[in-house]
Amino acid sequence: MTDATTRQAVAAITAALHEGRDVAEFLAHALCYVAAAEGGIEEVLRNRSGSWEAGHLRSLMEGTVGPDGEHLDGYREASNHS
Repeated sequence: MTDATTRQAVAAITAALHEGRDVAEFLAHALCYVAAAEGGIEEVLRNRSGSWEAGHLRSLMEGTVGPDGEHLDGYREASNHS
């Protein structure tokens, strides 16, 4: 049995898929919004930063906002206008 947070994530990803969204892009942007709110890419990964999963997520986010998170400001600004 999965926990409530995992079930919520699965529901959001499934909804995006059923809406015809590019799920990879959806996940990349969602992670970058979290990174912007939490203070950077490494903050998203702080609970297990050395794992292979974290390495893939780091690459995904760096590909979206740059290796130093230089484009995270756009995600901060966008989330402040929601």
